[in-house]
Amino acid sequence: MRRVAGLLAAIVLLGFVLFPAVDASAHAALITSEPANNDLLRRPPDRISLSFSEPLDRRSSGVRLLDANGTPIQLGAPEFSEDSGTIRVSVPNLDPGIYNVVWYNVSSVDGHGLRASYPFTVLNADGSAPDQTNKVGTIGGGADPPPHADGIAVRGLALLGLLAASAGALLVLLWPEASPGARRGFAAIVVAGSALLVLATLLNLQLLRTEYPIPLREIILETRFGGYWLTRLGAAFLVGITATLLTDSPRRAAAAVIGGVALSVWSFAATSHAAAGTGSNWGTGIDLLHGLAALLWIGAVVGFVFAARMDGRGGKYAALLPRFSMAASVLVFVLICTGILSSFVEIDKPARLTETRYGVTLLVKLGLMIPLLALGWYNAKRGKLSLLRPEGHRRFILTGGAEAILGILVFIPAAMLTQTGVAKSVPETSSVKPFNQETIVDDLSIGLAVDPARVGQNSYFVRLRRGSEPVAADSVRLVFRYLEDDTLGQSPLSLAKAGDGNFSAQGPYLTQQGRWRITVTVQQPDADDATAFFDVRPAGPAVITIRRGGGWDNPAPGLSWNEFGGFFLLMVAVGFAIWRSPLGALGKHIGWIANGMTVIGFALGTLLLFGVHRDPPPLGVPMNPIFPDENSIARGRELYQANCAKCHGVSGVPPKGLDLNPQPLDLTVHVPQHPSDGQLFEFIARGFPSTAMRAWAEGDDKLSDEQIWHIVNYLRTFGSVSQ
Repeated sequence: MRRVAGLLAAIVLLGFVLFPAVDASAHAALITSEPANNDLLRRPPDRISLSFSEPLDRRSSGVRLLDANGTPIQLGAPEFSEDSGTIRVSVPNLDPGIYNVVWYNVSSVDGHGLRASYPFTVLNADGSAPDQTNKVGTIGGGADPPPHADGIAVRGLALLGLLAASAGALLVLLWPEASPGARRGFAAIVVAGSALLVLATLLNLQLLRTEYPIPLREIILETRFGGYWLTRLGAAFLVGITATLLTDSPRRAAAAVIGGVALSVWSFAATSHAAAGTGSNWGTGIDLLHGLAALLWIGAVVGFVFAARMDGRGGKYAALLPRFSMAASVLVFVLICTGILSSFVEIDKPARLTETRYGVTLLVKLGLMIPLLALGWYNAKRGKLSLLRPEGHRRFILTGGAEAILGILVFIPAAMLTQTGVAKSVPETSSVKPFNQETIVDDLSIGLAVDPARVGQNSYFVRLRRGSEPVAADSVRLVFRYLEDDTLGQSPLSLAKAGDGNFSAQGPYLTQQGRWRITVTVQQPDADDATAFFDVRPAGPAVITIRRGGGWDNPAPGLSWNEFGGFFLLMVAVGFAIWRSPLGALGKHIGWIANGMTVIGFALGTLLLFGVHRDPPPLGVPMNPIFPDENSIARGRELYQANCAKCHGVSGVPPKGLDLNPQPLDLTVHVPQHPSDGQLFEFIARGFPSTAMRAWAEGDDKLSDEQIWHIVNYLRTFGSVSQ
């Protein structure tokens, strides 16, 4: 048995070495694109560039281009960046019209695939919109697509198998006084869990075959995710084989089973949301501890209820109760703490809890956790003691069973979270509101609504009322005039009748960011024409701002290092305060250490959390006065394309063949190395001597401070995909 345990430990260690935690997420989400979604271009693009949140499998990812009628347009061969996070294709000369970019990918890390599309428009020579209707429907589930039911089911089956294996193994460790029949029952639970885990792993491979257009052998042996898949399959078989030794060498075999469970959980954590992006090592560790704590806690409850059923009223529960109570309390505490920290990692703003699928699913999970914790508290205080009374045995089975069922139900939203796009990768839309105003011309009320009031494609609605009654009209016409550039021609749009007193139309008529004046002309059958004016300022295209950094950087996008560290220290202090007495029982010096850690944790945690909120900026470096909202980033993008892209490239990667010495910097690499926005501002404003990088705050065609800050905000959307 000792040799078997050593072999299992070596295999677990080998799995960690061969397949270290890497950057991953539930999907390789589209982060930036050129042309952008709903872009309106005065000149046709010469290429399409798409950047994603994680590396792509080059054999399973690509781009297509369709015109407004759905006719394919021949593109160049796809080119991938060095880290496989960006794909580029050359585009032939395009006539004015509406075009649709259709992209598809498979993550090289977790094997999940995505497919979506978006339109852009090449404007006429005078800047007006082409007279076309886009007949190509939108592909994909939008910026926040729903998770696939089959993926949720397979992940849920895997969690159920891990739960069963944890239940049997942990009870063997906590209850060596169990009867031989109970031990055989625990071994059977572990074997059943292993079978479920093997089945889920094989079904997961079947899902991968639908994503990868390559042979099965290549999926398993030549893709990164194939390595993790083999690790899970091996761990599942090892759990099942070791379960057969639980009756002969229970403690060692049970420890080996929990080691196999830990290896499986680690392989999931290494391809989880938290492993994608900044602070991935912290995030992976938090996910690993959170998953293990949940499985072992609920598994212990399931095993305890099973033991009560197996041994009945004559079981030797007095020895089990204190060990179970201590293990459950520690696991629940770890579960709560890691759950809070994980929320900080995945949710960058509180509004994401209600505006994204991930946030809503997390709230559902928290809603189930509240009654689960309440029932767990009751069982810890009273329910378990009923086992020591002959008449209370059945009551514990009911309350303990209810706790186990609630715990299993929590795994449903947990499985959904693993298949749902992370909240911080979803574009923010809460700051963009549809335009809706009303004005009175004589006694006619004219209302104009523009939805979503973004640059590009919009829906236009006009409401005509006289008092509370709808008003008929022979025609309703809009004229769009850009107030910030007189050379841009006016564009007319006739609206169709959409009910009594209501008129509507669609089209890409707000072609640029800035101030627009929309003139509404109403021809009435029995009155003079009425004209109303509305000033509209459309928002820029939706953007995703993801911080870039190393695996040991701050993993919480909404907190500073001080705040994240403050929360962590407060949790440590609470833990030592709760278990101060049990630790003191181990020795006087250990008790002193527990008291000291409680005081130090509370003091430092409070200081970091409330006394020092933000890291101070470098001395003499200006602070960014402009919040990086969608309008600022869109404005920065326009300025970057006009002034910077010819040297630094459309996506921050300098194009090949530039006759410059030294060559321009790769912004996807160098921007993340400068955490201060003020430093980037100084680089742009003052330039670099002895290079082609001019001082943009001086000379002809200089940029204002506000324009430079907009560029800085846009540069923050750059970053290398791999960490």
